[in-house]
Amino acid sequence: MTAVASNAATTRRELRQLASLCGVQLRYTGTDGTTVSASVESLTGVLAALGHPVEDARSISAALTSVRRSRRRQTLEPVVVQRSDGSLSSPLPETGLVEVDGAAVDLASARLTPGYHRLTVTRPGGRDEALLLVPPPRRPVGTKQLVVGAPVYALRGRDDWGVGSYADLGDLAELTASWGADLAGTLPLFATFTRSPIDPSPYLPVSRMFWNELYVDVAAAARLAGVDGTSEVAAARPGAETVRLDKADYETVARAKRNALQICARAMHTASGKRRDDFEQFVAGHPELADYADFRAADERISSGWHRWPSKPGSVPEGSVDPDTAAYYRFVQYAAAKQLTDITQRGAAGLYLDLPVGVHPDGFDTWSHSDLFADAEVGAPPDALAKDGQAWGFPPLHPERLRQSGYSYFIAGLREVLRFARAVRIDHILALQRLYWIPSGADARSGVYVRYQDEELRAIIAIEADRAGVTVVGEDLGTVSPGIRRAMDHDGILHSFELRFEATPSNPFPQPRRPSAASVGSHDLPRFATFWREPAQHALVEAVGIDDPAIALHACLDSLAGGPATIVVVDVADLEGETEPDNRPGTGPEAGNWRQRLPRAIDQLAADDALRGLMTGLAARRGGADKEVSVK
Repeated sequence: MTAVASNAATTRRELRQLASLCGVQLRYTGTDGTTVSASVESLTGVLAALGHPVEDARSISAALTSVRRSRRRQTLEPVVVQRSDGSLSSPLPETGLVEVDGAAVDLASARLTPGYHRLTVTRPGGRDEALLLVPPPRRPVGTKQLVVGAPVYALRGRDDWGVGSYADLGDLAELTASWGADLAGTLPLFATFTRSPIDPSPYLPVSRMFWNELYVDVAAAARLAGVDGTSEVAAARPGAETVRLDKADYETVARAKRNALQICARAMHTASGKRRDDFEQFVAGHPELADYADFRAADERISSGWHRWPSKPGSVPEGSVDPDTAAYYRFVQYAAAKQLTDITQRGAAGLYLDLPVGVHPDGFDTWSHSDLFADAEVGAPPDALAKDGQAWGFPPLHPERLRQSGYSYFIAGLREVLRFARAVRIDHILALQRLYWIPSGADARSGVYVRYQDEELRAIIAIEADRAGVTVVGEDLGTVSPGIRRAMDHDGILHSFELRFEATPSNPFPQPRRPSAASVGSHDLPRFATFWREPAQHALVEAVGIDDPAIALHACLDSLAGGPATIVVVDVADLEGETEPDNRPGTGPEAGNWRQRLPRAIDQLAADDALRGLMTGLAARRGGADKEVSVK
């Protein structure tokens, strides 16, 4: 072997060692069972995003030495989990005084209160601190439940402005309860950009801590602000032609609602007495709201992503914040929270909400917590559905910086969705363990997986879900490691089961083998009516012996409702025989995604005796002596 070849081999070995130390997986197994190894270009691109730019042999060797030295100096991990048997996720220094929340303890025998604790180890020559996570005992999965689901934008209500509202979601919850079902489900409700061009994807929110103002019910907001709803507010309503559209015209609706809600916001900011006191108390209780309102106001005025602003991340350019606009964004968050709270207090069905895995790259979260996000893109490797892989358009969280911050950002977003939910679906739960990072400027085939501390993230979910009394569902479809599924079973997190992925001519009505939330399909698949008519499904149709998609759908739902799934989700659009999908993966706003509205209003659904009979029958199938379920 020549010296040149030897040096090249050494450099490749050191690059792989550096990548492994930084949590980058050197290879992964594709959905077809083949092993895919990371290229040198992919490793160097992702290492740069992690804060280790390397270009040649010297920089690789220097970075490796630096990382190893840093690891040797670290005597205590920044986050530690105490497991149910008392063991710790990482060892403590061999000598030193161990204190938890200021009191000396023996962690080997101590059984601490579930929650967050400050762990301190005082040793000769130094003092180390860490966040100590103590998850609660595993909760039983609970009783069998039936979910009636629809995106809020799809709902048609009594006071329809062209897009559904939180009030409509509340009406859906009441209808759900009247059918004997347990939960009203919907897609993520977090804020999205309404500036042109609008991308209404609920999975690309401005923030995971603030709610979508487009769903604020105008009439309720007017009452909240003490505004006469028959005056200027009502005059802002879009025309009947907009309301009747099959696909939501977000641009027109956003302008109309903005005009109406701006009037309400001005009235609130000039109000006095209890009305104003309640508003001010809300603002004071949400410290980040002022920054969020300023960010949205600046974003409107500058009309470009914050990456191109002249100010540093976390600050707005001088003179860019219109006070009236910032006041508007404070008010609509107050109104949204009030309306979501109203749903939880109606005594109807609870809410089954959705926590997206990412946020918009130009959004508030990436601006206000820019240090927590890496310069890369999240996606998925090539598979049968996307032979070139997928790039999802949002940046990943930096795993080590997230840990060093005590996971405060992750906790804040989780708490926000949990406070209004009775059950929560966590999108792409594999992200707790690893995410597919695509280096900046590369295509989706060039990505590699980066590891996260899933035991720590799962402990936080367990703590917060237990405090809120909320059932957690993990979206674990597709390329998901067996390890994360075993961890979900350990934690009592429900799996996801979609009948259309599992049905075969020999087993047309399969059932989940794990405690699961089961459905016929999802927002990323063609509607059931379309699926059933596809030529590829001829053998399945023949096996079932049902040509009519509506009858076949009822048979599938009846099978799931009578089966072992903990939660069964029924999509209203499928019940209505819709053929247009919510989303076409791999496409953007130009494809009309996230705009399809239901053909009938909620009161029309409620008056449909045949639909009521179907739903009450499914609810009855969910009940009975076998209603109690648990994780084995």
